[in-house]
Amino acid sequence: MKFYFPRFLFLIFFLISFSQPVFANGKTETKFTLEHFSYAGPMAVLQLANDWHGDLKKQNDAVSFIQGEFSFAHKGFQIGIVRRMYHQFEIDNDLARGFYYYNNKIELDQRMQINANMTSRVYSGSGLRIGYEFDDSFGAFFEHLKITPSIVALRLDDIIWGGFDGDLYYSSTDDWGGTIDLNYGYTKDHIARRKLPGDYLGWLYGLDLGIDWQSPWLDLKYEGINVLSRIYWDGMPRTTAQISTETAFYLLGHEYFEDVILNAPALHYLEAAAPFSIFSSATSNFNSIYWFSSAQVTPIKSFYYHGLQIRTAEIKLGIQYDFDSNTSKISLEHANAVMEFASQTLDVSRSQQIVMKLGLRYLF
Repeated sequence: MKFYFPRFLFLIFFLISFSQPVFANGKTETKFTLEHFSYAGPMAVLQLANDWHGDLKKQNDAVSFIQGEFSFAHKGFQIGIVRRMYHQFEIDNDLARGFYYYNNKIELDQRMQINANMTSRVYSGSGLRIGYEFDDSFGAFFEHLKITPSIVALRLDDIIWGGFDGDLYYSSTDDWGGTIDLNYGYTKDHIARRKLPGDYLGWLYGLDLGIDWQSPWLDLKYEGINVLSRIYWDGMPRTTAQISTETAFYLLGHEYFEDVILNAPALHYLEAAAPFSIFSSATSNFNSIYWFSSAQVTPIKSFYYHGLQIRTAEIKLGIQYDFDSNTSKISLEHANAVMEFASQTLDVSRSQQIVMKLGLRYLF
């Protein structure tokens, strides 16, 4: 399966970005943003989600974040309707290799013995974000500083929290098994696959933070997701048990309901741009070219992009590269729209890292 970034999104962006800013002096803003960031160490992101059919890699772990928001802002006050999905898996490469062998029906000459452990942090939900933008109120040096704290409240409809540990073996799809200890909470049991009656919903309360500072020699942007957070889940289904294929008791343990308080993982995004002219005496030739760096910091892995940004009166075009993961990134920013796209290859289905972002803004 090949998946390419939809061409119509590029068309929409360019139609908006090369038009004149609309109602630039308006006081009310409507905005739609859709952002997606995924990284999978064992294989390409879409192949990992497609029953592990693809080329196996040597790295560990995986993380994914998807968020869509439709928001309004008026005189600094902001309110948005948010849908947020987060997946985090700490998985050793030997265990990933076992999944790969099993799903691709590969037979080994010798049985593979591994110590298997995996930790999962998964949640998804919908709700509201309420924030306020503090603008130009921090003195002369920080006259172009904006700070936007936001409170997010999400009604969660899906969770996997916990993991397993034990010893497994594999030689073929007819010869596999072992013993693992389970200790995790969930809305759907993906291991023992036992069904519980009823609907189980929790709440996430989080603090998001945005900072935007512009100066003649440096522009900085920061976005923090769940900088401080709590998940409250009353009666979350949990399993503490042992699964073994080597005893008469395949599943030994118990299922129960527990009131829990959890911390949702935080995500951090940072951008920094400095005019190329501060490093050169020929300032008139480099006024529109900026050094451009950005970072995505997650509990699993951090990514650092470096490159250049070209600015005109209406748009900012950024071209960057992450040397550690060999990933290229392109970004476009306009008063009415923002777009980002990053992938290791143009064929997104073969990339271990994917970044997609689309933002549309209207002032009136």
